[in-house]
Amino acid sequence: MKRVFAVLLVVSIAGCGVPRASKIIEISASELPQELNQQPTTTTTSTTVAADASVKEIQQPTSEVLSEPVELYYISDGRLVATTQSIVSPATISQVLAALLAGPPTGDNGLGLRSALPNELNAEINVSKGVAQINTIAELLTELSPIDQRLAIAQLVLTFTRRPGVGQVIFTVDGQNVAVPRGRGDLAKPGATVSFDDYSSLIVALAG
Repeated sequence: MKRVFAVLLVVSIAGCGVPRASKIIEISASELPQELNQQPTTTTTSTTVAADASVKEIQQPTSEVLSEPVELYYISDGRLVATTQSIVSPATISQVLAALLAGPPTGDNGLGLRSALPNELNAEINVSKGVAQINTIAELLTELSPIDQRLAIAQLVLTFTRRPGVGQVIFTVDGQNVAVPRGRGDLAKPGATVSFDDYSSLIVALAG
């Protein structure tokens, strides 16, 4: 069935007058130009917007806590064993001493290990020109057995000579130079420095 389009034609009389007549003329679809005979089309465009596209996530800067491995020495069957623990970086001498006095690590890494150092040891450590001066109280030596005296001194010397900038250690008690036992059993003279090598003979590898 052909569609019929109604076109309103208004016939006007030339000049300044009022239109006298008008009428509607029906024109069949076949008589219309091709451009007018095309059916209108509707195009639908859909856009998908991610649910969070309009939400900007604001990320707050996070401060990363850096740590560094520190070598601490503990006792196993009368010998010294090196253990590694992480301490907030940069690790200070005071932090290293506190970690050493806290005792061996928990779990399998500390199994069978002990410390000859008192947990509440009062010690002050100053480093100058590569020498760490450890000023402590008399009880460190007088209240320990001769074997534990040597092992306790070894723990301190081996631990602190593994720190950057420390090559030797000197011991004082209440500010006075004292003699301390070396690894092989002899005594270092009061005021004499000791080093890692003086106690390396006591080190044994931890069985893994």
